[in-house]
Amino acid sequence: MASINYPYPDPKNEAERAANRQAADDYQRQEEEAAVLLDLAEELPPVAPEVLLEQVRLDLATAGLHVAPPQPLTDEDQGGVVVYLNDDAQVVVDWLPHARLDRAALDMVEADRTNDEAVIRYETVRAAMDTALGTILTGFRYAIRRPEFGFGHIVLSSTR
Repeated sequence: MASINYPYPDPKNEAERAANRQAADDYQRQEEEAAVLLDLAEELPPVAPEVLLEQVRLDLATAGLHVAPPQPLTDEDQGGVVVYLNDDAQVVVDWLPHARLDRAALDMVEADRTNDEAVIRYETVRAAMDTALGTILTGFRYAIRRPEFGFGHIVLSSTR
């Protein structure tokens, strides 16, 4: 039980040894209670996708991010975090650069100019924001996984 924070690491008398025994007993009781709660949590149904979607949107806004309105996005709305349910009713979190950068990068890729400044900026922004979103979601204790291809994160349903 090395993870116990004993009040007296080097007890010098019986009172200190008793305090350490009490700390060990308290730690054991907390471990047992936690195990019971985890067992109970496994029996709960997963959170409904719509509820999870709203919770993720709220948490990302709480983190200070602008969460774009639900689809469809217009040119004025585009840019920022998007959170939506995909066809499999999974919550997806992704980042969309503003339409100006998106169009400029697409134009350069179509012209086979992939080393153009707009393409480099687009890829840099997408990669940086993808990493940031993953870090923020993990910080809010969401379990996430990558989509099969591309950027973004799928928030796994849980009993959170």
